Amino acid sequence: MKIMNTHRIFAAKLFSLLLAVFVLAGILPQTAFADSRRLEFTAKTSGTGNSIQVKRVSLDYEDGVPEFEVDFISRVTWKSSAKVTVKDNKGKSYRAFLASRDSDDCDISVPSLKEGRTYTIVINGIKRRGTSGYRKLTIKAKVPAQKTGKSNVKVAKVTVDEDKSEIDVKFTTNVLWKSGAKVTSIKDNKGKTYKGYLAEMDDDDCEIYVENLKYDRTYTIKISGIKAVGSGSYGTVTITAKVPARKNNLYVRKAEYDEDYDDGRAEYTVTFEFNKDIAFEYGKSYVIVRDQNGSAYSSSSSYVDWDDDECEVHLSRPLTVGTTYTYENMEFRMFPGIQRDSDEWNSLYKIRTSIERAINHFKMNMCIAGRHTRNHKTTKADVFLAGIASQLTVIVSYRMHCPEYIRSLKPLVV
Repeated sequence: MKIMNTHRIFAAKLFSLLLAVFVLAGILPQTAFADSRRLEFTAKTSGTGNSIQVKRVSLDYEDGVPEFEVDFISRVTWKSSAKVTVKDNKGKSYRAFLASRDSDDCDISVPSLKEGRTYTIVINGIKRRGTSGYRKLTIKAKVPAQKTGKSNVKVAKVTVDEDKSEIDVKFTTNVLWKSGAKVTSIKDNKGKTYKGYLAEMDDDDCEIYVENLKYDRTYTIKISGIKAVGSGSYGTVTITAKVPARKNNLYVRKAEYDEDYDDGRAEYTVTFEFNKDIAFEYGKSYVIVRDQNGSAYSSSSSYVDWDDDECEVHLSRPLTVGTTYTYENMEFRMFPGIQRDSDEWNSLYKIRTSIERAINHFKMNMCIAGRHTRNHKTTKADVFLAGIASQLTVIVSYRMHCPEYIRSLKPLVV
């Protein structure tokens, strides 16, 4: 019975994997080359006979780097030392290399390629499969200039990471970065300038580091050397980011009163334990303890022993003799430190449910919490198939522009 259940689970995962592959196969041909352009070309093979037939030459941008994609009609064989050279119609040579090569295609990376020119691509060390002697393949491809003259880079979303002093920018479309792209200026709403740089650049987003980022400020950031995919020239984009005022969620988690007799002298102290580490100023920070009638038991000059997340206040006179007051809010489900029904509470609660579902996914599908079988090979296959199915689900959802389906395969298929 246990073996049958194991086989059923394995068959269900295999079916999900195959279904995801079929869906992926139906979607990728429409979307994978959305940013690529077919080019006019001519191809010629050195020598006589057994020429290499080229089916298609297209231009694509892989992570912002221009690449020629060459598809062959006939199968080819590559020499281990095969190389490529690229020149334009003005005689300028470009740094180029074979990013990938296969029996029916190859990718040629040309980082500094310019549009509006005709390129001569020479591949040495290639031959038609089944023939003798490696040849030289010469391809002439025309890269037309784009008609649009503006970069038209639009910002979709801006988020601020105060802890890292970074601003994350998400663009509406894929973008290309110039080799010298940089942050040209950073100013806040009070006119103060800041230093910063591009910490990370990607196809559709970037991270900007701002030195000494301040709360409750609105920043205007300008980036040069960026353009939308398909645009004619690089330009400058202006980004507005608002850093909210920092909320003080510090509260006393525990308060305890104590009396101690040392060398016949009594000491009265109250220890306050906070929910997080605290910052204080020597000689300026103080604690005043009062009762409900307003009578003070300490002053601004009373000695306070400060620590990471607590402080001990020395009182001038005792509280109620022989009594210890302790207030504990250690149960975080009862005392989370955030006002219930607030915007912050509702936002965090949504994240909590997503995290719990993700943890359950890792425990069950990835076999972390428990195994469905004692057979090592079957367990290993379960983990691999679950991982592959998850990755394919992410790829398909991304290509469909439906990120809400990333977490589950069932709504994606429906």
